Amino acid sequence: MGPWLFWAAALLVIPLWLISFPETTIRQNLKPFFVYGSQVTALTGYALFALTFVLSARFKWLEDYFGGLDKMYHLHHTMAKTALVLLIIHPILLALRWIPEDSGRLLWYLFPVHRQFEINIGSWALWGLILLMIFTIVIRIPYDKWKISHKFMGVFFILGMAHIYFVDLSMSSNPALAVYLTILSIAGIAAWLYKSLLFDFVVKKSRFRVLQVERLSDRVIEVELKPMGDALNFKPGQFYFFSFCAAGISLESHPYTVCNMTKEGEITIMVKALGDYTKQLYRELETGATALLEGPYGRFDYKNGSSNQVWVGGGVGIAPFISWANDLKRHNKSGLNIDLYYCVNSEKEATHISLFKELEKQMDRFRMHLIRADVEGFFNPGEIPQASEKDFFICGPKEMRRSILPELAKLGVSKKSVHFEDFDFT
Repeated sequence: MGPWLFWAAALLVIPLWLISFPETTIRQNLKPFFVYGSQVTALTGYALFALTFVLSARFKWLEDYFGGLDKMYHLHHTMAKTALVLLIIHPILLALRWIPEDSGRLLWYLFPVHRQFEINIGSWALWGLILLMIFTIVIRIPYDKWKISHKFMGVFFILGMAHIYFVDLSMSSNPALAVYLTILSIAGIAAWLYKSLLFDFVVKKSRFRVLQVERLSDRVIEVELKPMGDALNFKPGQFYFFSFCAAGISLESHPYTVCNMTKEGEITIMVKALGDYTKQLYRELETGATALLEGPYGRFDYKNGSSNQVWVGGGVGIAPFISWANDLKRHNKSGLNIDLYYCVNSEKEATHISLFKELEKQMDRFRMHLIRADVEGFFNPGEIPQASEKDFFICGPKEMRRSILPELAKLGVSKKSVHFEDFDFT
């Protein structure tokens, strides 16, 4: 329900605007198309902009409506891009009114060089948003620097809010629209303040001590941690945001799935050295470091599937399946029929094979298939018998998932039977 509710909340601005748009056209004495188009794009873009802050605030109670935090973050990205396009179209439509009489004013109209202050702050808000989105979509900067820059989104949102209220886009004649925009404005600013300024102070974080760091390969480490307080309470397959307090390692937080937890509350995670931060962890993380955990998040759960399941894990995307395998070892669920396809480039990259083999001995209907790209090639869903009657759980690189999903659709596997977790949201 989550995506439907949020899109509906954003698009509600259009029927509310329709209540008063004829009066605004007469008052401003502009060509109807330019007025109608500029107002609709401005108000819809603003509504989407406000809701993106709510989606990125990590409200746990919202997860159930989306099927996981990753789905919320991806909707956040989609809404932010849509808002940017609409907000750019808004001044362009107004600038087009100068054609052909005064085409020279067309370009200048997009910049904050107006005589009216309320128009200029709208221009500043738009150009600030464009700049930050360039560093998000086009120019990739280090994650820790991007995260700091992204906090300024709220500043430009407030400028945009001031622009809308000062210009008074039909709000004085339309109380319903005024109330709607006020609610969105309060929600957006509150969510931004909560996530940007208050989050680290009000959200409970669990403290752990690093017991052991094992380098499983030249790019993957397994980290074992011991609680310094209460043990965690999570469902197998869920993840936490980890930040490590150690020399040479940034304090930024990243999501990692808890692969296993012992009776004493000790946990393990796997980290693959892909970016600057994970390379820091691989090189610098040592025994004794303190870790702060915030969560749990995620709704990736094999218990939500049918009795016939296919698990597809690629690279460190095998982590939730390790967590599930450990859960199955503790609670033998003989009613499940599971095929695990572990996809790696070569056999030396495969980890925890012994765990899956032990589970094969314990559960008659659990089977592991090691798919090595340099031997068997890539995973082929077409080789799975009666695929349309099974639930598929997928976790791995984006490219792997993008190649698998169309093939499953061709095999008649319904969307409701395909479950995946995408960690590429930070």
